[in-house]
Amino acid sequence: MNTIYKPDHTLFSSLCKTQPKYRALAALIEHAIDNKMLGFEQKLPAQRLLADSLSVTHGTVTRAYALLEQRGLVTAKLGAGTFVSKVIELSHFEGDTDFASSMQPMMGQQHVMTNALQSLSKDQRALTDVMIYKLNGLTSHQYFFKQWLADKGFDCLNHPLIFTQGAQQGIFTTLATLCESGDTVIAESMCYPGFYHACHSLKLSLAQVNVHSDGIDLAQIEALCKSRTIKAVYITPNCQNPTNICYSSNNLNALLALSRRYNFFIIEDDVNYCLPEYWRLPLWQQAPDRVFYISSFSKYFAGGLRAGYLLPPRLWEQPILKQIHSECWAVSSMNFELIMRAIKSNEFTYNQTKLADEIRYRIEQIKKLLQTYEIDAQFASLNVYIRLSQSQNMFEFCSVLKAHKVIVRTLDSFIPEVPALKVDNPNGVRLTLGGPATRAEFDLGITRVEAALQQFNQTFEVVI
Repeated sequence: MNTIYKPDHTLFSSLCKTQPKYRALAALIEHAIDNKMLGFEQKLPAQRLLADSLSVTHGTVTRAYALLEQRGLVTAKLGAGTFVSKVIELSHFEGDTDFASSMQPMMGQQHVMTNALQSLSKDQRALTDVMIYKLNGLTSHQYFFKQWLADKGFDCLNHPLIFTQGAQQGIFTTLATLCESGDTVIAESMCYPGFYHACHSLKLSLAQVNVHSDGIDLAQIEALCKSRTIKAVYITPNCQNPTNICYSSNNLNALLALSRRYNFFIIEDDVNYCLPEYWRLPLWQQAPDRVFYISSFSKYFAGGLRAGYLLPPRLWEQPILKQIHSECWAVSSMNFELIMRAIKSNEFTYNQTKLADEIRYRIEQIKKLLQTYEIDAQFASLNVYIRLSQSQNMFEFCSVLKAHKVIVRTLDSFIPEVPALKVDNPNGVRLTLGGPATRAEFDLGITRVEAALQQFNQTFEVVI
């Protein structure tokens, strides 16, 4: 072969057990690129020679190379061959490591979307449909996304599904529909800052209660319900932000019982990314008459698309739609058309698997590092919740990280300026794993965090 690269026959045989041969070959070459067995601008083997080496057809190699080109990993040069185009070195990377922004790394989503855009550009009827006002998506969108949720286990085929411009609009719209100025809503002691913004904009009274290892503090909720009228309780039970607590079934069932007893609704935010092995069906499934379920594609695919969805109690469908109509007239059908086309492709499934594998890798690397320094942390998918001792200071810790070009969020970011109910004082940081776009950038970030921990540990010992 006219290349140093030698394919791993054992790995190829293993990959072929779970997917077509051309996709297995593409995965084999991508593995070689990611592990630096193939470098930037290195030429791939001639198709005929690689086919003979692996005992596959020439067409299999052609399809594999085409797939790699779609993913942006290689470039075909007419008359010269196919060359690696993915840069995995960091010779020019000098910026900060973003461990503050909770998002997925861009590891192929742009290429999935490229294919969706190309597909839509060739479908004139679909283009015409998405360019016309439609309050709650096209009929084809409603059918597809209900079926997609049903395949995940949701009992929603005969239930209203409402499209939103991201989960933030779902939160605002739900609060605006349920509440009037001055009404009281309950939230977790630390939670998504966007919820505070919505409450402030709507002039709602916010009460916050503590969250323990099994979920929200039910005694505090009941005490509040006895002293005033509560319109809604906001929770993030699958993967609480920022603590990573997963509510127990007993806690959720008891919360649901309180909801019926005191006549408040539950706003269940499931937007936070959750690894497939940890995700579970929502509380909405048990009580679609009491729960407003909100989610989006932001943490699972790309936040810039602003595509979310809401499953409201059936009697609240029209009020919710009326509220959305007053906010933006109509949610963009274009975004949901593109996401629908993306999901239908094999590349979407591949991308989601690749992202999950990458997050697992990142969790293990940061876990090993923090354990070395005996840093107390809780892990769950994208976020890492780091608790500091009372003798340590989260602002000092954050400052040391910043000096080493690492950006994280201190826990005060997740509490309002004036909490309406005394809650536990936070002292720690939330570190998120999705900011670095590549494995190499992430590994550099780990090196920087380690240097910061060494400095912080030395400073702490001197203070002691």
